[in-house]
Amino acid sequence: MNVAIADDAIPVKESIQKEVVLLESKKHLVEAEIQEFEEKYHLKSAEFLVKFESGNLGDSQTFFEWCGLLTGLKKMEMNIRSMSNS
Repeated sequence: MNVAIADDAIPVKESIQKEVVLLESKKHLVEAEIQEFEEKYHLKSAEFLVKFESGNLGDSQTFFEWCGLLTGLKKMEMNIRSMSNS
């Protein structure tokens, strides 16, 4: 079975590729911010999440920010994978 790609599909593919590049750039920025938290608190993010979600770290705004960055990173990675498989 032969499948033809319409001429107007090429710009869509290029647009998706550009979006992936943009998301990758944002991902690197978020990873750098997360690394700063890990270094500041001498704690890996996975360990932080366990302690934070169990209530062992308190309710510092900083910890909520760190948690938000980790949540955002996970969503970005899912979006990148999804778009890359398109």
